[in-house]
Amino acid sequence: MSKILKVTPNDDYTLLVEFEHGNKIIFDMKEMIRTLPFSSLEDLSRFKDITVEEKAICWPEPVPGEKSIMPLRLTVDNMLFTIRG
Repeated sequence: MSKILKVTPNDDYTLLVEFEHGNKIIFDMKEMIRTLPFSSLEDLSRFKDITVEEKAICWPEPVPGEKSIMPLRLTVDNMLFTIRG
């Protein structure tokens, strides 16, 4: 599985994800944002506030200083599962 090198969040709720070996994808999150786990990302500034781990895209806690039960992470596996349908 490829390592994520860089992620660029766009105003249309897509992510330009760049992997090692030069591979790139545009991942559309519009449908995912309509689901409960990702609904807080409807706020565009929050959507764009990402960090990148080796194989995941992460967003900070919805309420600063409070730990959520399920941290917001989007892994390479999640993206592949969504793309393949």
